[in-house]
Amino acid sequence: MTSEHEQSIVEESLRKSGFRWTSQRALIVSEALATHDHFTAEELLDLCRKQDPKVSRATVYRTLAVLEEAGFVEGLETGDGGRRFEHVLGHEHHDHMVCLSCEKILEFRDDELERRQELAAQGAGFRIKRHSLRLYGTCKECLAAESSEGDGGNAT
Repeated sequence: MTSEHEQSIVEESLRKSGFRWTSQRALIVSEALATHDHFTAEELLDLCRKQDPKVSRATVYRTLAVLEEAGFVEGLETGDGGRRFEHVLGHEHHDHMVCLSCEKILEFRDDELERRQELAAQGAGFRIKRHSLRLYGTCKECLAAESSEGDGGNAT
């Protein structure tokens, strides 16, 4: 799916929900859909202001909330009170591992976990519409750094 097609899907959805489609909102949506990184609202604001210095912080935050509510972006708590977003329109489902030390976000997919979640839901008579699995811990780079600090920086 092209980013233009994704943008038109979002525009149509927001208009149907009663939201005005302004040039600022179009820019915010375009930038959010253009990145495949996990971004903060402030990073999105900076990207938008490079093209239009008048983009307001409030408009970015409101638009992200609307996009998240509509299911076009997904918010991810980073464990330190921060939030990162990613666009999910047209993307295959995946889950996340969040490093509590460096805030790196790793994406993963595990078919066995997906199967087990579905079985658990069926056993409870529950139908899953969507889900999000987030694992919080320490990435291998931070573990290695902790390990080398623990031995005084001397490799053994």
